[in-house]
Amino acid sequence: HNQSMMGNRTGRTKLDQAELQNLLHQTTYEETAVHAWHKVFSTTCAGGRLTVDQFGNLFNTFFPGRNSEQFCEHVFRTFNTSKSGGMSFTEFLIAVHVTAQGSQEEKLKWTFKLYDVTGDGVLTLEEVTQVLETTNNILDHNQNSKSLLQNKAKELFTKIDINGSGALTEDQFIANCLHQREP
Repeated sequence: HNQSMMGNRTGRTKLDQAELQNLLHQTTYEETAVHAWHKVFSTTCAGGRLTVDQFGNLFNTFFPGRNSEQFCEHVFRTFNTSKSGGMSFTEFLIAVHVTAQGSQEEKLKWTFKLYDVTGDGVLTLEEVTQVLETTNNILDHNQNSKSLLQNKAKELFTKIDINGSGALTEDQFIANCLHQREP
């Protein structure tokens, strides 16, 4: 991605043509939808960048009373591809697109990045366990026991770690997940 097209300028209320063309190319959204999303984004974050706290507040609007801070940090880290600490409108809209309308492969790439907590391009059982624990804090009011979650994580990881190496690259993760779905 060309950084100049990532919408890194702040204080902007109008979507520039280069960013609009980039988003029309990278998503399936029509121009009117991109402008509508931009209006919502600009209203939420006046500075033109969504911070992790603003993202968490937005998330808590939809899931009130949930222990979501760590989960939001994982999701924000995944979407903030520029690693700038502030999510641009382009990063935000691509994230919305991938999670809502993305192909199976795009969603698997996003899932890999979500679980790759260290960002080293390799997925481990420890990372899967960590993200499952934070997800459980949001979804389960009864809070599954840590040992039950570790067993779930191990079962999940064993299913996708076909060769038993204990670590998966993004390509291996996607291929193995797609393989699991075949009849």
